[in-house]
Amino acid sequence: HNVQVLITDSGQRTGTGSALMAMKDAGVNTYRWQGGEQRPATIISEPDRNVRYDRLAGDFAASVKAGEESVAQVSGVREQAILTQAIRSELKTQGVLGHPEVTMTALSPVWLDSRSRYLRDMYRPGMVMEQWNPETRSHDRYVIDRVTAQSHSLTLRDAQGETQVVRISSLDSSWSLFRPEKMPVADGERLRVTGKIPGLRVSGGDRLQVASVSEDAMTVVVPGRAEPATLPVADSPFTALKLENGWVETPGHSVSDSATVFASVTQMAMDNATLNGLARSGRDVRLYSSLDETRTAEKLARHPSFTVVSEQIKARAGETSLETAISLQKTGLHTPAQQAIHLALPVLESKNL
Repeated sequence: HNVQVLITDSGQRTGTGSALMAMKDAGVNTYRWQGGEQRPATIISEPDRNVRYDRLAGDFAASVKAGEESVAQVSGVREQAILTQAIRSELKTQGVLGHPEVTMTALSPVWLDSRSRYLRDMYRPGMVMEQWNPETRSHDRYVIDRVTAQSHSLTLRDAQGETQVVRISSLDSSWSLFRPEKMPVADGERLRVTGKIPGLRVSGGDRLQVASVSEDAMTVVVPGRAEPATLPVADSPFTALKLENGWVETPGHSVSDSATVFASVTQMAMDNATLNGLARSGRDVRLYSSLDETRTAEKLARHPSFTVVSEQIKARAGETSLETAISLQKTGLHTPAQQAIHLALPVLESKNL
């Protein structure tokens, strides 16, 4: 019997082997959906993480300095912290961030579900808890003083220093958990809202741009609003704002049709979910990959949302090396006579001719 079998590549495999790759190597025909808008993707291959982050930080800072809409993305809380540090350092070097900075206390949410809410290991002394008060229509804030294993309970302290003991089994959805963190803030800083801020109509995920900051207050600009707002710079967990640094985010966190995405990816991170997120986050994607360019391009080629820019450049130049292709394309921008004039003009201008 002449039977045709169509196999769909979901891109969700996590193992080291793949039947689809074996079939491809055997010469089985592959088809790719060409509908929809494709995002141009530029591949920058760098296996060393520190070098890769430094290069991403430099390119991202230059884009921000030029006034372009730009986002930096990487997976993992630890990786985001490392990349944020590299980006802030580069932003200071390029003059985007002010050098005097203030360290403030901010609250980062710890997400709890119906199961993790009752796990004692989720709670640590010094963490902040809030409970919604329906009578005052506001949140009552506490700091965890002690976690008691024997009674499976928390000792909570309020702003006046009064304590109460709450059993973990009694916690419901009216309670929220936060982790206080020290966060440096300078003029030009980008912040991200993680919860309600008193006196400011914003929601979680909104961005704030710091116009100026001092020891006790900072002036922020909310995108889309003409009037800036003044927020306190808190050092106490009882007055800390629900903010976090906004330079780096997880892939796909923001949605935009015009931003340039600077994303660092590893082999494990290049799955369909991550690539879909990158495609949603901007019109142009710069992919800083731990893999070599060929393997990264192969992964992107299997995704319908991307077209690899480097492959287009090499195809037009007729070269296999990207560097040679770029050089050849630049050389071909002008005829020899035009190149001579272009090179001679600065010399003539310097001699006032």
